[in-house]
Amino acid sequence: MKKLLILLVFSFTYGHAQYLVEDNDISENTKELGKISVFYELNNPLEFYRLKCDNAVYAQFPGGENAFKRTLYQNMQSVVNSGVYSVNGTFELQISINKSGKLESFQLKPEVPNSNLLYRDLEMALKKITTKWTPGSCSGVPVDSKLRLKVNFRTDSFDI
Repeated sequence: MKKLLILLVFSFTYGHAQYLVEDNDISENTKELGKISVFYELNNPLEFYRLKCDNAVYAQFPGGENAFKRTLYQNMQSVVNSGVYSVNGTFELQISINKSGKLESFQLKPEVPNSNLLYRDLEMALKKITTKWTPGSCSGVPVDSKLRLKVNFRTDSFDI
């Protein structure tokens, strides 16, 4: 009877410890099964929505279009979270610049299901741009401007 009791206690203790070790091994290994990377291209030109007036001057970023794209690209690298979502295709980033030259709002088109995290990350990347634009004007009077930039996204996932 004593031998049976010792055997039961030993097997329960050993079996329980073995299960915990296996469980820890499995959870640690699943963290490194794969990696997801989001790539984006900003090679398309900025397109301005037409101002309906004579002598229209469109909004300008200090340093020009390439300076804006470079700044946006750097900000996107720091905030676009590649481990959270998968996005593929060409999207339009529509940006509104107000009369004082401040980035007022933006939209991402087309709207796709579960794109709220990508939208949030792009919003953070745009808010990090604190440089004011030279506002657009009609006959010397500052006006609100709207522009768009096509962004090509590609998500790659691979095993480690």
